[in-house]
Amino acid sequence: MLSAIVFLSFFALFGAMLLGRKDMAFVYVFLGMLLFPPCVYFMQKPQLSPQQLLLYTFFAINLLKNGSALADAVFKHPLRIPLFLSFVSLVMTVVLNGEGGKGIYNAFRYFMENYAYLIIAYMGGLACKDIRFEEKWNYPILVFCVLGIMEFVLKSNFIFPLICKAFPYYDGFYDLNGVVSASRTYRSRIFITTTHPTVLGSVLCCSLMMLTCRLKSLTWKKNMKIIVWSALFLLVCMSGSRTALVCTLIGLFIYGFLKSGIHVRLLAIVAIAFSVMLLAPQVIQKFSVEGEGSSLSLREQQLLFSYMHFMKSPIYGNGVRYTSKYVMERDTYNDRVVDSEIGGLESVVFFKLIDYGLIGIACYILLFLVAFYYFFRRRRFEYGMAGLLITVSFFVFACLSGEIGGNNTFAYMLMGFCMGAVRKEEEIENDEDKIIADAEKVENEVMDA
Repeated sequence: MLSAIVFLSFFALFGAMLLGRKDMAFVYVFLGMLLFPPCVYFMQKPQLSPQQLLLYTFFAINLLKNGSALADAVFKHPLRIPLFLSFVSLVMTVVLNGEGGKGIYNAFRYFMENYAYLIIAYMGGLACKDIRFEEKWNYPILVFCVLGIMEFVLKSNFIFPLICKAFPYYDGFYDLNGVVSASRTYRSRIFITTTHPTVLGSVLCCSLMMLTCRLKSLTWKKNMKIIVWSALFLLVCMSGSRTALVCTLIGLFIYGFLKSGIHVRLLAIVAIAFSVMLLAPQVIQKFSVEGEGSSLSLREQQLLFSYMHFMKSPIYGNGVRYTSKYVMERDTYNDRVVDSEIGGLESVVFFKLIDYGLIGIACYILLFLVAFYYFFRRRRFEYGMAGLLITVSFFVFACLSGEIGGNNTFAYMLMGFCMGAVRKEEEIENDEDKIIADAEKVENEVMDA
């Protein structure tokens, strides 16, 4: 019965995308990403998850019914150049590794299932005034907060296995037939509908950056604003992701720094310098403890391990998804092999260098640099500031803990939405400036006459 409800919930989203308002399609893709973990599938060959089905359906519908708007979003996208270079680097990687047509197919799918979300979200941002995306955040966040508190207290996630069991195929780390929990004796953690607490922490960090910048413009009552913001911050803490907490504090600091006067900024810089001097030894000591999450020695092992594979093909990499296919191997029971010496490759730098080489990681960094430049120039807009904080916070997060469980696509959804919304705000601002200029011109002509 419960599985049927989960299945019907997905097809309600899918049906709404097919038959509903086209400007709401972004919202349906976003909800699909939030509700359904990327480790469940309708079919395995070719791989088709709920998120992938919504993604390709979005482009199919817009290609057939809204082609001009889709073309506008692709060719006028602020990141069109780094996106194009990223696609070229993926194709070059598979071609030079001799993977042929299958390799190009894999490169296309990788590009679509990662970077294409920037295009979807950009189109959603252009319709921000109509869909009023953030106005609908309050109740879902509160529901997530209740679920998170229950998981934190009970040390058991009952939502995740319920969703996963509803689909024909599951490819995750947790045994759905037992107690599903990410908590350990040294740390309680939650992950709700994501695949890992670190993924949840990343998602919540980006969401909190967006909410912080848009809080004044929301029509919620003051108490609701305080409750929802506090609920999001509490969830970040309960996720148990130290990286997420650090990136959240970095984002909030940047927000306060850019919104403050020169004297406050100087005091903040001095305070941060002293804090780093005082807290650095404690932080290093905490991250040096073995067996309690990712330690410094573990990261050193990961770095050496990555360097060995990187040197096999340093310029253009070893191929699309090489790490997941050949580095993180599976045993005869199709279970992931856990190497206690390296754990996982917990930095985007590691797997980007292995899979795509120096060219691939250069394109990746270029994408974030262009996004940062775009948002920084437009930080006077709320969406511009939100995009800036999300870009910085997620890039730091990816470098420290990696891209896992679709946390990058969630960040891209918010970044792309902010880009589209900023473009819309700029158009409105330019129209208003033109009206004022025309009015002044008419007034001057009357006075001259």
